[in-house]
Amino acid sequence: MDNIDKSIIKALEGNGRISHEDISKVIHISRPAIHQRVNKLEADGIIKGYRTIIDWEKLGEPIKTLLYVKISCENFKEIVNQILSLELPNVVIEECHRLAGEWCLLLKIRASTPTNISNFIDNLWKIKDIKETSTTLVLSTILENGIRK
Repeated sequence: MDNIDKSIIKALEGNGRISHEDISKVIHISRPAIHQRVNKLEADGIIKGYRTIIDWEKLGEPIKTLLYVKISCENFKEIVNQILSLELPNVVIEECHRLAGEWCLLLKIRASTPTNISNFIDNLWKIKDIKETSTTLVLSTILENGIRK
């Protein structure tokens, strides 16, 4: 992978729907060359897919919460599956990360109200091997390009 590939990846990270034509104008190489390089990056598994950025406020779930969880590690996968299968109205588990260190999991949760977050945590505590939780309310997120979310 060279600097051109890295520039293509950076352009696609910023906008997964950017055309090969627009990338070629920014990087100053031909559109067919961009097309060929993108295909190779996809074939090599470097580009694994494209994603949509959701406006959670417009969906009615503007509250972002980080929820740290300690669990018993004897049945780790089973407990994670139980957590991920929790379904409550107006609550979405956006991401789940396994961590090294003091905490076992980090959940990024979206919800419509603080009460919904509280209800989620109450349901989480019904899972017998949950040992401890810590909740952090996210006020805003600043992306690499300086845009606040």
